[in-house]
Amino acid sequence: IRELCDTLAVPFVLWETQIGEIVFSERREKNPCSLCSRMRRGALLEAAVSLGCPILALGHHRDDAAETLLLNLTREGRISCFSPVTVLEDRGITLIRPLCLAGEREIARAVRTSGLPAVKSRCPADHTTARQQVKELLRQLDKQDPGTARRVFGALRRDRLCGW
Repeated sequence: IRELCDTLAVPFVLWETQIGEIVFSERREKNPCSLCSRMRRGALLEAAVSLGCPILALGHHRDDAAETLLLNLTREGRISCFSPVTVLEDRGITLIRPLCLAGEREIARAVRTSGLPAVKSRCPADHTTARQQVKELLRQLDKQDPGTARRVFGALRRDRLCGW
């Protein structure tokens, strides 16, 4: 990522944290995603405030939204999802998700065709989490009834859930 930023003349900042150590070594979380996500978001917000960035763009896409909705529904019994735009007035930051209308496959295709480097997740729990199970469930439902994933996402938008 650093090399790409250098090539594009974009400033690169590496914000060091102890998130991995806390989540996996100290707390030994069985389901680490929720805690890790909150801690990463906190670190991103801290970095944004420190660097004077009033807008923070996150990479969530359409499939993330559908998966989050199903994950929250099945694991927590609540109908909720992240919002495409979240204003954090207390921090003076607006979170945006500019990729939220694009699917994961579309984004992967765009990355490949543009020649951008893809960075593999270094998370020790990658592909073994509750989120991965929901991702696979949604993929399986979509195979049985094509369009299921789009309809789940569409429900967020049509019913104006969570700011969609």
